[in-house]
Amino acid sequence: MKEVFIIGAGFTGMRLAQMLIAERREVVLIDKNPERVKFALGRLDCRAIEAEGADFSVLERSGIGSADSLVALTGDDETNMAVCSLVETIWPDVRKIARVRNFSYYTAASLARQRVGTAESLPLCGIDRMLNPDVEASSAIIRAVKHGAVGNVIDLPGEYVLFTLKLGEKSVLTGVPLRELKGIAGWKNVIAFVESEGKAFLPNGETVLKPGDVFGVVTKKDEIGSLVKTTCSDDSEFKKIVIFGADRVGMLLVSHLASQLERPVWAKLFGSSSPKSEVIVVDRDIDRCNDIAQRFPCVRTVCGDVTDSALIADEDLCNCDLLVAASGDREKNLLTAAYMKSRGVGRCIALTENSAYDEISSKLGIDVTVSLRESVVDGILSCLRGGNVSSVHSVCNRRYEIVEGDISASSDVAGKKLSEIGASGAECLVLLVTEPGSEVALVPDGNTVLEEGARIVIIAPAGNSQLLQRFFGEG
Repeated sequence: MKEVFIIGAGFTGMRLAQMLIAERREVVLIDKNPERVKFALGRLDCRAIEAEGADFSVLERSGIGSADSLVALTGDDETNMAVCSLVETIWPDVRKIARVRNFSYYTAASLARQRVGTAESLPLCGIDRMLNPDVEASSAIIRAVKHGAVGNVIDLPGEYVLFTLKLGEKSVLTGVPLRELKGIAGWKNVIAFVESEGKAFLPNGETVLKPGDVFGVVTKKDEIGSLVKTTCSDDSEFKKIVIFGADRVGMLLVSHLASQLERPVWAKLFGSSSPKSEVIVVDRDIDRCNDIAQRFPCVRTVCGDVTDSALIADEDLCNCDLLVAASGDREKNLLTAAYMKSRGVGRCIALTENSAYDEISSKLGIDVTVSLRESVVDGILSCLRGGNVSSVHSVCNRRYEIVEGDISASSDVAGKKLSEIGASGAECLVLLVTEPGSEVALVPDGNTVLEEGARIVIIAPAGNSQLLQRFFGEG
């Protein structure tokens, strides 16, 4: 298998290398920092080179010409783009992926990508996929808000989503083996994973849920409300939303919510009632607050610190249905969300730097955590899997992955019934199947035949490349 070159051995570069090595991929790490290179050599089974990532001679000697992909993850956007541009010029067949934090660069690349295929433009710097951490994170938060902030939400094929819930004390699911759930009125869902007493596992028919267990559910979007009621979670509408932090992620979120709140011209002319929801943004920077007030008149701004008890009382912030802590101070986001949750806020979402605090945040009562770094890693992995795999999402603090892809002719499972391939229990679960030529995803059973060309969604242990090859084949 061809090598993957990673330029930049920081946290994201190391995490990505770790995941790829677990999948038995060949990795080359390049970083100019000798300490990082030494650290990588001591912990990872890969080549690690101390050098400038944009050095042509280093790339050539290291074998970039025969590589599968280049991933630029240095701390400097211009360096990432320059490396990709260099490789595009000399080795155009190498796939190029770059993390770019500068939002202007990202929007320029997005515009260029829309015009690819015309004589007017090519991908910016030859970058096949550009990822902006703020955009990835804000998209994840928007999905969570859209589905009630009941847990982290993953969009699946067709009408389906997977989201995480905590079982309430009075839920009818308590103490019922999963094989008997079909007897519960209205139950049409699939439980993909369970986290109980600090352990994550894939369930089987004998699994019994207990109050406090966290579990992932595959369900149709229009059935989320009834499912939340079944698990004894509050599904009330968000009438008052507080956003702490008007950094880039906060601004993207405000922009989205404002577009939902803004009444059309005809409603204003004929005196239609005001929007059902109120959005309040709290930030210490007066310039940011003024900017939001000018751009989004339907959003109320408060200049101050959300942890200021006097401010909380004066603005009645505890009486909100949802708090999103999305400031640039990631640790403060966790503290703020936990504090506001203890003060009676209905739902809380916290933006974090990585998933290290996921388990702690869950115990603190924080409903959803969104990690900047992990969202970037997931996006890159989806690109690198390539071939027959179209998307990959990590769950259970990266212990498992939700993988979507197509069954190829080289797949070991092509043409077989689900009951014949042993895809159950501890190894993996097939969650959804979309038959060739169809756009309707279905929950499979033991008699479902996995035909060549079918699109499937599975949950499997992270980094199990042999299992992925078994289902999706080579490519």
